[in-house]
Amino acid sequence: MKLDVRVDGAAVATLYREADRFALQYVPGTAPERFVSLTMPVRDLPWVWPRDLHPFFRQNLPEGYLLSLLREVFGPHLDGTDFSLLALVGAAGIGRVTVVPQGAAVAATPSPLDLAALLRTPTSPEAFAGLVRQHALGAVSGVVPKFLAGGVPQVETPPRATLRTARYLIKRASPQMPDMALNEYHTMQVLSRLNIVPVAKTQLSEDGQVLVVERFDVDETGRATHGLEDACSLLGLPPHEKYSPSMEQVLKATSIYLPDATRVQQLQQLGWQLITNMVVRNGDCHAKNLALTYTSLTDVVYAPACDLVTTHAYDGFRDAPPGLTIGGRKSWQPGKAFAQFFHSRLGVGPSLYRQMVEQVCESAVEVGHELANLEREHPQWRTTIANMLHAWNRGMSDMRESLKPARAPARSLTTLLAESRFATATPLPPAPSLGRSVLLAAPRRRVRKPKPKPPA
Repeated sequence: MKLDVRVDGAAVATLYREADRFALQYVPGTAPERFVSLTMPVRDLPWVWPRDLHPFFRQNLPEGYLLSLLREVFGPHLDGTDFSLLALVGAAGIGRVTVVPQGAAVAATPSPLDLAALLRTPTSPEAFAGLVRQHALGAVSGVVPKFLAGGVPQVETPPRATLRTARYLIKRASPQMPDMALNEYHTMQVLSRLNIVPVAKTQLSEDGQVLVVERFDVDETGRATHGLEDACSLLGLPPHEKYSPSMEQVLKATSIYLPDATRVQQLQQLGWQLITNMVVRNGDCHAKNLALTYTSLTDVVYAPACDLVTTHAYDGFRDAPPGLTIGGRKSWQPGKAFAQFFHSRLGVGPSLYRQMVEQVCESAVEVGHELANLEREHPQWRTTIANMLHAWNRGMSDMRESLKPARAPARSLTTLLAESRFATATPLPPAPSLGRSVLLAAPRRRVRKPKPKPPA
């Protein structure tokens, strides 16, 4: 089987298997701007990858909940390889590149969805699973239930014709991580309210269980306009190795494509996201959550921040370290390595670094008070909100301790957390001692024996 690879709807290459490798062969005469991936520019020779699909084509393959549904529904059409899975879902992926079996028509757009009703009406996990099943051809990667949906606006044209778009990514909380939509929405507000760097636009349902994220790779009509490549694929890694690279490796793999004219601004954008992850205790910032987006080689930028979640609000994640190493360490206590990364790698000097940290912390305090007010109206969210606030307060404290020289104490959430309604929150574990392995036994205290008194 061979697959047609299309950019902006135009066939530009063929993807096929050859013995124990896969090859991407561009169609002769393909214009250079019709490149499939930043890592595979247009050329006469095929781009070959051993054993597995090229990482670019694996970056948006379904996983987790959605993959299990696809196997259940389309099992007879899958042979267990990523190649057959791509043939099934490649026409409905993220970005300007689509993949379909050779000679096949592009798959129909997803069925329209009444987003207003979804945001207004409580949706049970069972009902949401039904929606995921209905839209199971959306090639969206992720381990929580999510799907691509055609949403508003729906422009009525002549009879029997409707404009059906794919503009939104829709998620629902899972039993393992309750109130996840509420968590992600407000965690993203910490960075969004600063209005300094692009952040994906979101909407939260009235019951706090469904999050609607506006896609940034399409225009207002839902037509794909931008390419999208995550750092994992740019590093040549399969998706399951998203936690293996260092932040230095991610930076090197992504920054080489940034135009000189916007490089300084883009590196600062990445810095804002990294500081926010530390403050809100988002342990799920991995190589697939950092990406580049573009329409051509001249306008490559970091994708808007998304998937910001306070993972430390949940049992089982409180001891989890950051997703990627910086300076060879995975620690929530930034120390010198974190600041040095900003100075030497991102070009952010000490004064600007301090300013960035304080602005994110101040925003966390503001959003924290908004969450506290929300809890008064919705006490059913108390546990999640309390755990989020405790995590943010610890994150702010650890980040500020790394600032030298230390200054007068700034605003925090300590006073708010002293209120009795938040006393039931599960406390965060104490910060580990730097430079000491958790595998070592506790040091034994030496007991000094009193010196014998000289004889009289």
